[in-house]
Amino acid sequence: MVVFFTCSAKGMAKFGLFYKNARSTILSLGHKINRDWIDHSINLAKRGILEKSTDTHYSNVVAAIMTADAVIVDSTVPSMAIGHQATLALQNDKPVLLLKLKQKGVNMDKLFIEGSGAKNLEVFEYSTPSQMKNIVEIFFKKYETRPKKRFNLVLTGYLNNYLSWASFFYKKTKTDLIHECVGKTLEKDSHYKKYLSRNK
Repeated sequence: MVVFFTCSAKGMAKFGLFYKNARSTILSLGHKINRDWIDHSINLAKRGILEKSTDTHYSNVVAAIMTADAVIVDSTVPSMAIGHQATLALQNDKPVLLLKLKQKGVNMDKLFIEGSGAKNLEVFEYSTPSQMKNIVEIFFKKYETRPKKRFNLVLTGYLNNYLSWASFFYKKTKTDLIHECVGKTLEKDSHYKKYLSRNK
């Protein structure tokens, strides 16, 4: 699966090793992270530098969410930014795993998003790296066999008539014809290919 992993940059100095462990766990289980920024942010935190958002930061994050199969959020240090990212993922039918590190003497309040009742939202607390790995494994097993995406397509009569004719003439289903059209458009889309090449 392609995974978007996020956490609060403000907690990088204190919790960076836990974030790095989550990142390593995702990769070790054979999945891909499409916006891999944790190591860079940890290095900045070691020098006392907090990574600042650039003009393109928001669009890069949204693009990563949209091209991910699943989203994993470490919400040990809650923030408006990661709450917004998790909400955006849920609104686009992405499964979201919300992780929280149990800290001795610290009562973790429920996050606002936990009251959403979203069917694709999983919330777990962990105390050790092995416990976190088990949680992530269970999450992937639950969602990696999700059915293909289905959506409603509204066509003008002109386009629908063409699809009906083409389906009969070429002996293909309407779905197959639409897949072919989208596939050809994708192959010609240099902007999308450039985005994918940046995140290999």
